[in-house]
Amino acid sequence: MKHSNPFLKATLIIFFLSFYIFPAGAQICGNPNGVIYGLSNSGNIVPVTVSNTSAGTKLNPAFASTTSNANGIGYNPQDGKFYYFQNSSAGATQIFVSFDPIANTYTTLASAPLTSAVNRGCISFNGAGYYCLDQSANLCYYDILSNTWTLVTNAFTDQYGNNASNTFKSQGSGDIAIDGTGNMWIVSSGASAFGLYKIPAPLPTTATASVPVLQLIAPTTATPTGVNFAGIAFNSTGQIYICTPNDLYLLNNDYSCSHLGAFSVAGIGGDLTSCNFPISLLPVNWQSVTADLQNNNAVITWTVNQQANIKNYTVERSANGTDWNDLSVLANNGEMATAQTYSYTDAGPLSGANYYRIRETDMDGKTNISVIKEVVTTNNNTIAVWPNPAKDIIRIQQLNGGTKTLTAKVYNQSGEMVTSGMLKNGINTLNIGQLSAGYYIVHIDLVSGEKYNQKIVKL
Repeated sequence: MKHSNPFLKATLIIFFLSFYIFPAGAQICGNPNGVIYGLSNSGNIVPVTVSNTSAGTKLNPAFASTTSNANGIGYNPQDGKFYYFQNSSAGATQIFVSFDPIANTYTTLASAPLTSAVNRGCISFNGAGYYCLDQSANLCYYDILSNTWTLVTNAFTDQYGNNASNTFKSQGSGDIAIDGTGNMWIVSSGASAFGLYKIPAPLPTTATASVPVLQLIAPTTATPTGVNFAGIAFNSTGQIYICTPNDLYLLNNDYSCSHLGAFSVAGIGGDLTSCNFPISLLPVNWQSVTADLQNNNAVITWTVNQQANIKNYTVERSANGTDWNDLSVLANNGEMATAQTYSYTDAGPLSGANYYRIRETDMDGKTNISVIKEVVTTNNNTIAVWPNPAKDIIRIQQLNGGTKTLTAKVYNQSGEMVTSGMLKNGINTLNIGQLSAGYYIVHIDLVSGEKYNQKIVKL
């Protein structure tokens, strides 16, 4: 029977192909949160169930030539192919291939312009290309459409001014992976120590003199068992897996490693990849939050032991622990492996109980709230001004002022009054949106005859 409806024909084709291409239990990326893929040095691509480190049936047939140097695997969801070095050695013996698990076929691709063996490779988050990093710290980009390579750089400097290229050379094992916002995560590893770095997006695809990297784990960090790490992969929720050739680990928020188990088939952890390009990885981990009264000011201090994907921190205050006001926003000061401490001074705490907390905001808009800390004032302050810094509006609260109306005057650094407003008892607002960015003084003559001055920052 002939079908004249082209839509019906296409539907039937897709229907039948779904059974042919994706038999039960064999679908690539059928369980992106629970399955990652290992590559043995002999070139076997094997699905691994992370919950029990169990290896499934290998996906690929034997390649035309044998090898003990397969490495640098990455999976491309855009075309459904694995890309890796069947032989990762440099020179004439190098073999870079793609493997199509649906057609069950290999394609030998152009050789990379590298001087050393490749242990680290991955697909770009948009599926357009492949990156690899060899043991001489050469970063190369492969354009899938044109089947061409570009040597991007071999110069890397971290946020401390260290030459990270030397680390990538001395710790020649490891792997790279790219997240959903285009950042590259680099594991550098030797047998006794390893490190973790990140190259922020956008990643270069053309020759570049030098590339900055962020050190997230110091390269002097001891490996758990004296065996080098060889692979890194993400699951769909942003958890990070790293592996030795025989064991799988989970990288925790505090950068410690939890041993998930030995692979059920030895040697399949020569490299890792997954179907995932998650947006959020390693959210902020609060180490401590304190709030203390110092010279009639409330000083709020917090320490975090890593800051991946963090946009900023907002200091919030409440008089009752339920209703919260923003006091100030502090930018993330950099993604670093060591603990980082922030501090904010509330120069106008409320009379009586003050509750403080920190709201962390990720790059993707997700938030994380710290514990709440309380400060009780015992001074006679009658004015509170916030937020500081401020962009458009400042709030000025007159406490215990009765019916007396005060005037708030704002002066620039030259001593000129640039705006003013009348203050009644309670919370008042003063618009400073028309002022230029910089420092200003809020001046108020109090009922007691004292003068109140507070320095503010206009954003």
